[in-house]
Amino acid sequence: MKFWALFIVVLIVSLCACATPKTANNVLKDSIASYPEYTGQYAGFSLIIDERFDDFDPTIWKKGDGAVGGEADCRFQDQGIQVVNGMLELIVSQETIKPSWSVDHQQQKNGYDFSCGELRTHANKKIKFGRIETRMRAPNRATASGYISSLFTYSNDFDRHAPNSGVQEWEEIDVELEGGRPDKFQANLIYGRNTWEWWRTRDYGAWEDKIVVGPVDEWRVYAIEWVPDAIRWYVDGKLVKELKQSDIDCQPQCKPPQRHPTPIPDNPTNIFMNFWIPKDAIQNEFGGNKKHNVYPLKTQYDWIRYYQLDSHPVGWE
Repeated sequence: MKFWALFIVVLIVSLCACATPKTANNVLKDSIASYPEYTGQYAGFSLIIDERFDDFDPTIWKKGDGAVGGEADCRFQDQGIQVVNGMLELIVSQETIKPSWSVDHQQQKNGYDFSCGELRTHANKKIKFGRIETRMRAPNRATASGYISSLFTYSNDFDRHAPNSGVQEWEEIDVELEGGRPDKFQANLIYGRNTWEWWRTRDYGAWEDKIVVGPVDEWRVYAIEWVPDAIRWYVDGKLVKELKQSDIDCQPQCKPPQRHPTPIPDNPTNIFMNFWIPKDAIQNEFGGNKKHNVYPLKTQYDWIRYYQLDSHPVGWE
């Protein structure tokens, strides 16, 4: 009799526990892979994009058809973007890409021997400040020695054909993973005026740090927190770099190679993710030597989230 009484009590407690509504945090932990302390809640920020990649959402994302300047050995193509089993995969494949017009670059592009992938938010989904985070992993280091995979913001409306049309600002905030540094990630702020050439941005400082975080070919959550007076980079919830306005305003003097004060970016911008391989000329300095690459290469994104800064709402319709 005592046994059955105890059994009934245990059964009732179990049923009550199952019927108890889950808190928002518990639901989140059950439904999104992350690090143990992840809550997805940040004071002063509101979740706007919660992309789990159950399928490809063309209302949010636009596929790129250009390349990364003269640095890339591949061209962005539709086949370089796949959504598979709840994952976004950006893929570098060895294949012939014929010369053709690039809508992104508004110019004819030469042929390439490799394709790759880039994704960005649409023009009507521009952001200004907020927190961007993604759970991603780079390809296995055993078969990938030269590549760049990323999460970043970028705007540069400079018209190279009309250089006197007014001041145009190159504003970029990066998370970059490189095959040549498989235990580090690179946190960048890039700023320039009236230029599309990277080397000219050095006048506004070289705000690029390579930070040891452990294997980048394992799943990690990378985050950029962008507010009017600072940029912060996080890996698995830990602050790994902070760049304040006071760090870059040349007070009391500029830090070489910087020659001019640099603002924290404040223009509306797109969110980007891309995956590409560097040309031979730069691979030993940036990206890594490609000699151990086995194609196709894949970078995977489990999810991406954008939180608006509540004091500066995005105002999307």
